[in-house]
Amino acid sequence: MTHQAAAQGNGYLFDVRVVEMADEQGEYAGKVLAGLGADVTKVEPPGGNATRRIGPFIDGTQHPDRSLYFWHYNFGKRGLKLDLDVESQRRRFRELLAGTDVFLETTPKEYLPGLGISYATVKETNPGLIWVRLSPFGDDGPWADYKASDLVHLALGGMMMNTGYDPDPRTKDYDTPPIAPQMFHSYHIAGQHAVIATIGALLYRHVTGRGQYLSTAVHEAVSKNTEVDMPAWIYQRQPFYRQTCRHAAATSTPPNITTLKDGRTFMIRTNLNIPTAFANLVQLLEQFDCADDLTDERYDDPAYRSRPEVQRHVSDVTQRFVAKFSFEGPFHEAQQAGLVCAPLRRPEENLPDAHWAARETFIEVDHPELGRSFTYVGAPWLDDNVPWRKARESRCWRKARPPASARLPKSKRPAS
Repeated sequence: MTHQAAAQGNGYLFDVRVVEMADEQGEYAGKVLAGLGADVTKVEPPGGNATRRIGPFIDGTQHPDRSLYFWHYNFGKRGLKLDLDVESQRRRFRELLAGTDVFLETTPKEYLPGLGISYATVKETNPGLIWVRLSPFGDDGPWADYKASDLVHLALGGMMMNTGYDPDPRTKDYDTPPIAPQMFHSYHIAGQHAVIATIGALLYRHVTGRGQYLSTAVHEAVSKNTEVDMPAWIYQRQPFYRQTCRHAAATSTPPNITTLKDGRTFMIRTNLNIPTAFANLVQLLEQFDCADDLTDERYDDPAYRSRPEVQRHVSDVTQRFVAKFSFEGPFHEAQQAGLVCAPLRRPEENLPDAHWAARETFIEVDHPELGRSFTYVGAPWLDDNVPWRKARESRCWRKARPPASARLPKSKRPAS
């Protein structure tokens, strides 16, 4: 696409066409591509995608057109139902692939090849096609045919072991199990990997005229998103321990959450290794006559502040200060002092937030078929020049279109 097209608000992927045949493993990737301006057409079987049956549902009525899950993950896409068991509709599907830039799919490994549709056959008529496949464990290797779910990926990939509550500080043993992040966390991770790979492949095609086959294994994507745990073990054989509301680490760090006087919870980090942050903390505590002994000269020494017992003492002083407040009480004062802190909100408490409203994090979307509007999650980032797509469906596809590679300059078309 051109910079001019992006500047006109059409999106960074304006004029990029995507055909999606995906379940929950790949719908997030398609949603991001649509938000970036791509023209995404979701191909579903005659009875609709299985993800239409994932709740919750509007007004509690289970219906394939009322799934909040499906609305969210397929926002900005158009739908097309095709029965690939019927030859005429398979032919229509091949025509779609011949004129698209990206094909995003999560089908069983043998399904499309069994219908005579594969990257090898499609690239004969569309050598610029980028075929993006997401699967649990990839297309080859000893686990290629294993079954999985979001929970399996989070457990097997190592992420769940990092999420939960503190171990016993003396024995390092846990009396509570790990906790899994919810709402298809693993598919968000894999989707981001797939989108980045797709953009890279589009840039490569812009230079060479050649498409690519891209395979994203959800398990691999999750395994590579456990922060520094894996390199710490590979290089140092150093195990990490999960901690309550803190990053997993090799050693225990002071707690940073406090119960407020109204029973709600607040998070504040002391950042003792950053001199300005510690000075700001002490200054804030002094304003409320809660600094205890933290104004003593010995705290000016970074080596002294780094002692575990000193870190815990500073944490205790800070938590006693925070506990004097109600829910959002210390938030703005502490932020103005340059401290990393936040109240632990319920998800719905973010909706009226003025900051999120200014960034259009949540948007109102009309549903004329229901005579109502609903609040959706908007853009995951803010770009004033190229806004995130806010329409439920992308613009209509023009009927005739040559293969993707034929629209490149002759010098960049692949050799026939």
